[in-house]
Amino acid sequence: MTTRGVRSASGANEHFSCHATIIHAPGEGSFNIWSEVRFGVRGTIMPFIDLESNLPASKFTEEFLKKLCSTTAAILGKPEDRMNLSVKSGLAMLIAGSTAPCVQLCVSAIGVTDTAEKNKEHSAKIFSFLTQELGLSEDRIVIRFYPLEPWQVGKKGTVMTFL
Repeated sequence: MTTRGVRSASGANEHFSCHATIIHAPGEGSFNIWSEVRFGVRGTIMPFIDLESNLPASKFTEEFLKKLCSTTAAILGKPEDRMNLSVKSGLAMLIAGSTAPCVQLCVSAIGVTDTAEKNKEHSAKIFSFLTQELGLSEDRIVIRFYPLEPWQVGKKGTVMTFL
């Protein structure tokens, strides 16, 4: 198992610290990034990006994970420090009747995945990133968007509504 990464920062109106851990268990096809973020401001928004694929773990390097995190953060208009990302690789998967290489991506967030118009823009940008980085055609990628409400995300023994 490998773990890396601690980062802290502060801005004029916001103080936060972030602990991100990338874990790879040898012999298993999954990498995970967990972030614990502490903010000094109310109303933090923490998007969740969950990627599932039948591609091997070797396709999802630390560099890819960082690019996926920074790209989706930019697309959603959120700081990287607030992103929660997981990648599960080497899965038995079928899309459109085929087991050819594929990806299913789930984007869950508060306030940025709640309309068709927003998700259409997000989708185009995420498809562009995934096709370029993974060499997949658009018909081998499916994205699901889930709007979240603050009361649906637990943090620090409460829910985001009260933080």
